[in-house]
Amino acid sequence: MDRKTLTILGASLYACVGTKARRDFRSKNRYIYSMELTNSDPNIIRSFSTFMKEIIRADWKRVRGQLFFYPDLDENKLKAIWSEASGIPMDQFQKSICLKQKTGKFKANPLGTFKIRYSCKEHFLKLQEMIDNLWRGRIVA
Repeated sequence: MDRKTLTILGASLYACVGTKARRDFRSKNRYIYSMELTNSDPNIIRSFSTFMKEIIRADWKRVRGQLFFYPDLDENKLKAIWSEASGIPMDQFQKSICLKQKTGKFKANPLGTFKIRYSCKEHFLKLQEMIDNLWRGRIVA
């Protein structure tokens, strides 16, 4: 995938399902500039990881992963799957969240859900600029 296409894909994914800047209520006039994207499709996680590495140039030692799963799933097997999909080593995973099993007709995703988290104000603002340019039709790769 060329840089322009990857930029459009990554910025679009984040604009649609990424966590936006939010106010940090522990301090007045302070915001949390953390890029977070949560999804249950390994292809989306893989694409966003590639975007973060190649376009954002994220410091990969600071990138974290987090798994959300139901008790009937194998946590270690899922961690291996998501580590491979995201390129995030398992020692950079935060504590997994085991969700309460739902009842009825609900069928849980067999891969659980995965979150990529990266905190860097400079890179967060770079991504926001890419999204603004995307809406204006001025993508710069």
